[in-house]
Amino acid sequence: MYILVIKQLVVMALIVLSGYIFAKIFKVQENEQKFISKMLLYFINPFLVFSSFNMEFSPEKLKYLLFTIIVSLFIHFVVIFISVIFIRSKKDEEQNYKIIDRLAVTFTNCGFVGIPLIRGVFGDEGVFYLMGYLIVFNVLLWTYGYYQMCGKTNIKKIITNPNIIAVALGLIVYICPFTLPEFISRPVNYIGDMNTPLAMILVGILFADFKLSRKYLLRLLKVCSIRLILVSICNLLLIIIVYYTSIHFNLFKDEAVLKLMLFVVYICSMCPCATSVPSLSCIFNKDAQYASLIVCLTSLLCIVSIPLFIALAEKIFSLIFGV
Repeated sequence: MYILVIKQLVVMALIVLSGYIFAKIFKVQENEQKFISKMLLYFINPFLVFSSFNMEFSPEKLKYLLFTIIVSLFIHFVVIFISVIFIRSKKDEEQNYKIIDRLAVTFTNCGFVGIPLIRGVFGDEGVFYLMGYLIVFNVLLWTYGYYQMCGKTNIKKIITNPNIIAVALGLIVYICPFTLPEFISRPVNYIGDMNTPLAMILVGILFADFKLSRKYLLRLLKVCSIRLILVSICNLLLIIIVYYTSIHFNLFKDEAVLKLMLFVVYICSMCPCATSVPSLSCIFNKDAQYASLIVCLTSLLCIVSIPLFIALAEKIFSLIFGV
């Protein structure tokens, strides 16, 4: 599996490189970056999410989706706990950075990076299970994340989020005794298929503005270490416990599907910092440049960290469970 992950990351990195070269040549402006980001987040991603539900109904798969939601919720709670324990600051001038650091550790780029990576490794079935993580991500981003930034929650942002709406509509289509006709499913798939190339091009464009400042260096290294190493180790322990518990109590007949679901959620939890963190930082007058540096640096380093931890996870699962 880790070889498939490496191959997919190499493919994605080449697209990132093309976006970087394009941005350097044509000097892509910040407003243009925001436009691409909005189009991906609020238009293309929802179509990809919706298309992943266009399959024959299976009660088992619905049970699996609920399972991934529960596991994803546990993972987010664990990561929030880690961020609170390891990221602290008593100085008033560092409070805004503390908030950004905690959100950067908690929320991953499970949309822009996670979806194309999971799709490349596990196909549409993997994307279907990824929806569980995406649901939890969006709910917590607009409750916990929004509260951290401004001291209040925004339920409206959750209800009206296109990705949540896409999940709701997708579930309706999924439980119906039919699949979408081709003249509808084909354009939906065409738009959804734009996710991988455009998301990676956007990451390349962000890299074009990347300048590692000495002012932030120690903070950046600390946040990246927590996000990519400590969180990955803790979540690996969590999915091992979940797998053992599920097998012990005979919750799932198909051990291969159980492992696939857990690895989908695990990969999502190891993705780089979410691009939503700089966006929220910009809206609430935090240091958006610093938040963008975290996104860029974690995006670069995850090319090494994700395959390494996937290889470690596979080795452990093979030694302990023989799978």
